Amino acid sequence: MGKTVVFFKETSKETADEMACFGHGENRMSNIISFDERVTPDDDSLVMSNGGTDVLISVLALSGSVIAQTENEKRLMVYLLENDQIRGRGCVGFEIVEMPWTIETFEEDKAFMKKVIGGAKKKTGWEKLDYHPDERLVFHDLRAFEKLIDRMTVDDIKEGASRNWMSEAEENDPVRCGFPRCGKHGIFLTCFGCQICNDT
Repeated sequence: MGKTVVFFKETSKETADEMACFGHGENRMSNIISFDERVTPDDDSLVMSNGGTDVLISVLALSGSVIAQTENEKRLMVYLLENDQIRGRGCVGFEIVEMPWTIETFEEDKAFMKKVIGGAKKKTGWEKLDYHPDERLVFHDLRAFEKLIDRMTVDDIKEGASRNWMSEAEENDPVRCGFPRCGKHGIFLTCFGCQICNDT
């Protein structure tokens, strides 16, 4: 199903304003990426529509899957992909502090996430999408996501979050099977398959 609500090949300023209101205004869907569990109306949490969530995760995946090398980096990408709305539309969310950070490699992993965001801003892999993201909206969400990553410090890591996430993975889960990729889009697979294939 195409993204006829949020994304188009050509977008007028008036339409973009209307869609920004739909995805980021007061009457918005409840897909939330927050820094921690303390979510308040005036904090820097990223609140998106279903379409906005789809695209943010997809462009991050296209960028990160190209540059991820270590197991920690690959786990971070799979975690993001698992937290798209494929889990249930309108009720997606995660906390930055609950991402599978590792104390020993935190600074490297945070730098990796910054590179992932930078690659997404450069439209890395966008040609593999079968739609044209509305740049005004997706760049807004990338900037907001980057601010959340910037806040993260090693002291903020939620103890046990990474271990708990991994303990829930089945033996045939991609995070336990060498991090396979989608043959078409090149992004890491999750237990749900390819996020971009599932979204078409």
